[in-house]
Amino acid sequence: MEREIEPREGARLRASEKCCALFIARGTTDLTITEIASEIGISQRTFYRYFPVKAESVGPVFDWSIRRFNAVIVETNPDIALTEVLRLAFRASLLGESAERTLQLFPLVFRNSEMWSVFMRKVHDGELSVAPVLAPRLGLAADSVAARAAAAAVASSIRIALEDMVTAGADPETAYVRTLAQFTSRPLVATPRRLPEVGSPPRHANLTSMGGANSTP
Repeated sequence: MEREIEPREGARLRASEKCCALFIARGTTDLTITEIASEIGISQRTFYRYFPVKAESVGPVFDWSIRRFNAVIVETNPDIALTEVLRLAFRASLLGESAERTLQLFPLVFRNSEMWSVFMRKVHDGELSVAPVLAPRLGLAADSVAARAAAAAVASSIRIALEDMVTAGADPETAYVRTLAQFTSRPLVATPRRLPEVGSPPRHANLTSMGGANSTP
């Protein structure tokens, strides 16, 4: 079950939701603190009490998504395949009632370097928090390398799916499921191509096979 949040944390979340809605309505994050505080109905002093800098105003919404994602994993029947559970968690935390916000907010966040940094930090926070949630379903210790690697795969899949949504217009759920499949297909243990020895000159045949320039006699 999703944990209850403290009153101050709840107030920060409501303010963050209003900030996100304002950014979407204006089509930009390039607003002053004065404008934002006035539009969402709080004083500038309260704004700074909630968010030390403007970029942090999106943070509580990301935190909510992490909590919701993890809650679905915990609450879903353990007999359901984990890949399906992870798809349901993605849908519950970023789609459904939050779909329009996801589709409209992330392009704005990705264009703002400071908000992008906040997003990347939250991806890392999500990775740390999902490891102990995934571990029981995988029969692993929460602090094991395997559980941490699984959590990294899940967090990275979410990030890549949102990036593909923004940069290529991909459906986020489809991109997420596809990326998860890449991690579970074990691409890192595929038979490697033979690489030239260190210090040896590049072979012209390799350039051609990789789409490089044609070799000359």
